[in-house]
Amino acid sequence: MENSSDVQRNSFVLIERIIEEIRACRDQLIGDLLEESSLLLFLETHYDTIYVSKVKQEFLRRSLLELKYSSLDPVHYSALIKKMRELNTTIPERDHPLFLSELKLLFERLGFRSMPT
Repeated sequence: MENSSDVQRNSFVLIERIIEEIRACRDQLIGDLLEESSLLLFLETHYDTIYVSKVKQEFLRRSLLELKYSSLDPVHYSALIKKMRELNTTIPERDHPLFLSELKLLFERLGFRSMPT
């Protein structure tokens, strides 16, 4: 029979694994955006922007790389972490809105404004 410390340790391991998988998914999405065609499609889809200078693209890529190599903000992803724990899964939804919201924060810091919905 497991004691409470074993349950806490297993829970911690599961949370760590969930966070690792969320980060891997986020990093894959960012990696996709590092390709010019994907970046331009993202900008067109979310910001109604069809042209970005090469210089601005380079700033975007650098910012994306900084985000990719930064630690994951567990507070930002807490709803997804909670949902994954409830579902007892370590596979995040690739199209979860929290991924998009983190990217949009980055793009808005660089001067892009979302299209009105």
